[in-house]
Amino acid sequence: MTLRYQVTALSRYRVAVRCIGAALIVALAWTWPAVVRGQIPRLFPDGIMVGDVTESQAVVWTRTNGPSTVRIEYGRTAAALSQSTPPVQTAPASDYVAKIDLSGLRPATRYHYRASAEREGQRAVTLEGTFMTAPSSTEAANVAFAWGADLSERFKPFRIFTAMRSRRPDYFLLLGDTVYADIDGNARTLEEYRAAYRRNRDDEALPRFVRSAAIYATWDDHEVSNNFDSTHARIPIGRQAFLENWPIRSDPADPRRLYRSFRFGRLAEVFILDTRQYRSPAFERDTSRKTMLGEAQKEWLKRGLQRSDAAFKIICSSVPLKYHGADSWEGYTTERNELTRFITQNDIRRVVFLTGDVHYAAVLRYREGFVEAIAGPLAMFINNRRPAAGEPETEFSFNASFTFGLVKVTGNPPQLTIEIYDVENRLLHRTTVQP
Repeated sequence: MTLRYQVTALSRYRVAVRCIGAALIVALAWTWPAVVRGQIPRLFPDGIMVGDVTESQAVVWTRTNGPSTVRIEYGRTAAALSQSTPPVQTAPASDYVAKIDLSGLRPATRYHYRASAEREGQRAVTLEGTFMTAPSSTEAANVAFAWGADLSERFKPFRIFTAMRSRRPDYFLLLGDTVYADIDGNARTLEEYRAAYRRNRDDEALPRFVRSAAIYATWDDHEVSNNFDSTHARIPIGRQAFLENWPIRSDPADPRRLYRSFRFGRLAEVFILDTRQYRSPAFERDTSRKTMLGEAQKEWLKRGLQRSDAAFKIICSSVPLKYHGADSWEGYTTERNELTRFITQNDIRRVVFLTGDVHYAAVLRYREGFVEAIAGPLAMFINNRRPAAGEPETEFSFNASFTFGLVKVTGNPPQLTIEIYDVENRLLHRTTVQP
């Protein structure tokens, strides 16, 4: 009797606790602020990221699933996001994207940030992200950044971002084919291009990675159409979707402009090229009139290289320099040779080219004195040919896995190290560039 009574009493106690717990959950769901009820997956379907970071500025990107009032809360510790931006209203004209510029930041400083949104009395916040501002141009600070290209939704989950995140880069350079809108989705309309980015973001590893490092993105061809040039009719809508979906700072003088440069202290300056929207058709004769960059961008690059006093000048091109056919710089050799002559004749030293597009990894050392490093694909089919393999300039090539590259720049004396990793986070090759 006593044992039966104890069991019965215990059972009644457990039922009572469960009932009270259920009642508390219901009560809290209706009395807590709607931070709980309007939580991340519903109000912020694509997460948050930061890009185009300088020593004092950063662009924060997020997207809501409907018209919302968005603020960015940020600070130098995760526990004290004490600063907040003025509110921004998301709207259907920009696919409910908010791109908010943070300014007045300190150089070489780690910041934590998140977005908050309000709609119809509800409030939600994103998961927290973090980023480093660039060192001051007078500071010889060490810098580490990753790069890669070619990201197709057909190859999800994007495991390579887990490997990349473990290397703890300060920044990530995404050098084109950030989606395969034309192949994966046969995109023809603005909404179809936008949907391609949303499908790529529906992945666990990618959003987690971009919350840990600032991103600098440029496009290649599959953001519009395979091998497109300046004559393609869908450039405006492909470009709009691309600009909407990456944290790229808009140039007030030319909102269509994608080429830009960033300084990382005294040691490195990065020049990000746009090799698509200004290029001549590949079938044109290779004369001085045929261009990949367009006159304005080419002169901007020359001036920037000549004026830069950074120890290393890093040129990011979505397509490689040699051995890869008419869609690469091999189809624009007159302009390519003009640029390489300019570099050598003006004694511009320690120039490194970072490229992607060709779906395998390689490192080449050219007789002119500069190095080209190719990384990728991040997640796309792998090229079984390796066109640069066996060429005199090629010191390494690899096509047995997805790959990414890691660049480390250190001072005293200045040195740049290039490392290539596979999807399993194995080091495949390491090489250095010195004065």
